[in-house]
Amino acid sequence: MITYTHGITLQTQRIITKNDIITLCKSLNDQINYHNLCEFQPEGISGGGILFKFRDNSENKWYKSVRLSANKWYFINDNVLSEWSENNDIIYNKNTTFTLFLKSFDGAPLFTIDELKIWENCFNKIGCVKVGKYPTKKSLISE
Repeated sequence: MITYTHGITLQTQRIITKNDIITLCKSLNDQINYHNLCEFQPEGISGGGILFKFRDNSENKWYKSVRLSANKWYFINDNVLSEWSENNDIIYNKNTTFTLFLKSFDGAPLFTIDELKIWENCFNKIGCVKVGKYPTKKSLISE
């Protein structure tokens, strides 16, 4: 089973920068649900995303990502965490609305509503608020 669907829709309350994306990743890293499972970093993908970097991925090919649907996403390299820290290049302007797209493949844990609530809380910390509803539980699971 996989997750391949739209997640929550967010609206920026202020300008969101590269540094804010790093703050988001750090906030996600601090969540108890993820401590022994993974770490987060910006993903080098069109439209931008946050990649789950699973701690013990040597025996599996798990892939899990939250796509950000950003109009402006920058080059990602191995030094992204340090290069984006304290960097004020703009990712989203104030009052931008965007919808997350959820991907979980190759045996990676599926997304859940509880997990989306964690993401919402972490996005709130960088100035993004949820608008609209959560996806249905059924939409988070595909065959």
